[in-house]
Amino acid sequence: MKRDKSLELAAKRREILALPPENALEAISDHPYPVTLVQSMAEEDFLILVHNIGPDDALPILGMASNSQWEYVLDMENWTRDRIDPRAITQWFDRLMRADADRFTHWIVSEQTELFRYYLNRHIQVLVREHDQEASDIGDDFFTEDNVHYVRLRPIVDSGLDSDTDNTHEQEMRDTFLKDLLKRIAVYDYPIYQAFLLESSVVIAAESEEELLRLRNVRLAEKGFLPFEEAVGVYQPLTVEQLYQRDPKPAAPGGRAVDTYPLPMEKAGGRAQENRFARIVSTLQDEAALQRLQMEFAGLCNQVIAADQKKITEKEVLSQIVDKVAGYISIGLEQVDHASEKANPYRGANLVLTYLLADIFRVGYGTALRLKWQAERWRQASWFGRAGLPLSFWGEAWLGVLGGLLIKKPLYFDNYASGVLYREFATLADIHHTESRLERIIAFDDLIALMGIELPRFKANTFLTCQNLLLTLWAGHELQLNKDARVLQPLSLSQLKVFYSRLWEAGQMPRLIKEDMRERFLNWLSERSGLAAHEISGRMGAALEDLFRLVENELGTVAVEDLDPRYVQLFLLSSTIV
Repeated sequence: MKRDKSLELAAKRREILALPPENALEAISDHPYPVTLVQSMAEEDFLILVHNIGPDDALPILGMASNSQWEYVLDMENWTRDRIDPRAITQWFDRLMRADADRFTHWIVSEQTELFRYYLNRHIQVLVREHDQEASDIGDDFFTEDNVHYVRLRPIVDSGLDSDTDNTHEQEMRDTFLKDLLKRIAVYDYPIYQAFLLESSVVIAAESEEELLRLRNVRLAEKGFLPFEEAVGVYQPLTVEQLYQRDPKPAAPGGRAVDTYPLPMEKAGGRAQENRFARIVSTLQDEAALQRLQMEFAGLCNQVIAADQKKITEKEVLSQIVDKVAGYISIGLEQVDHASEKANPYRGANLVLTYLLADIFRVGYGTALRLKWQAERWRQASWFGRAGLPLSFWGEAWLGVLGGLLIKKPLYFDNYASGVLYREFATLADIHHTESRLERIIAFDDLIALMGIELPRFKANTFLTCQNLLLTLWAGHELQLNKDARVLQPLSLSQLKVFYSRLWEAGQMPRLIKEDMRERFLNWLSERSGLAAHEISGRMGAALEDLFRLVENELGTVAVEDLDPRYVQLFLLSSTIV
């Protein structure tokens, strides 16, 4: 019976978390046990729900939340890296008191004493009236509940707000909240009220904040939110051999399932079908193992959130983290299969049940990281690097590949195939595709270096790329224009038209480059670089075919008389047109 109710609650939680924000609050209110439903949510799910609805609209849900859920909200919302955000803490204190004033008053003085003393120290000044001191001698900006302890609210400074109007509004909100809270505490328990006022005045703010940070880190570490300097360890690469040397994972993790951190499941179509981790999870039949795996997966997602210094307030941002973690786990599993000599259909399932998902993630991330390191090493020693050329030299497509590899955390250049320019690597095929593009770039760079090309200053119709560099040099060679074949010189429009008329097969549209011109181009590259034609074809034949295809796609339908320097990008034309 108890298990049936637990399963029913879990199903209802997932249903509510999937609802649009305007319907989620109503669904909770209509539930026969709304408090039980809300408090059964994992803290991560609860905070996402509050943000989806809107913190100020979600006050009824905040009122139903457990003390641990309140504490988690403060842990996640009131800190910016390792410092307390003074604006955020007032906002969330005010929301919690509006959600349930009596309960918040009791909670803040009984369970959050260290935080509350620190807060008072930053926001109030306390003055104790002497027995022979007249009340009129105390400033008008002080107020009191007992004619002995006088309190003045400090002005808010360094709030980081853009306008004085917003700053004034924040101070009015803070003043209203704090006066109301102090009055409530005085009514609730006067000795406690008196103690907090006196103790807050002797708080050493820096030491108190350091202790609060330590306690917060301990609480969040249980959910995988490690301090940044520890969390970034998830990006330390592992090899397959090192993975097998790791200790098996410990006993099942504790805690509640986090419904907004779903384990990936195989779906028809899309990248989910290519995700090896998703396929493995879909085949597992042991409910207990799946539950343990889900909790471990949620903890790993939280560690990545901490390492990336993300603030999760929207489902979309959390979904990106989930996809990223699942993707690198999948790559890690594929990498193990790739490194193994014998096929084993159960290897993947055994790995995720035996070894930490974090370690498998590190194997996957290590493949992308090694690709990044290869790109960085090549750039330092490359011809294009020595020439001081920008990344735009490699053209739009290759610029995207290099741009994704040379940032701090490498990304896959998707070029809007899935709706975005860059995304996280999701499969080993993404790694191999990027690796092949990088190898083509390196091959092109090596070829240009062997050709000994010199780049004098000149004005041209477009910026320099590896494509128009080679095509312009080749055209100059075909037209026998250059005295020094190593020096790049832009063409005139009339020169381009002469070369252009020789380039195409006759009688078809869109036109194709003549086969003998392709051969002449290859022979010219061989002559200039000193490499055999078959060596060039073997190493960069696909890249040369891409170059020919690019010329055909951009210029194959353009008649020679219609050539316009403003729209020609694949040949460098001099700014003085003759």
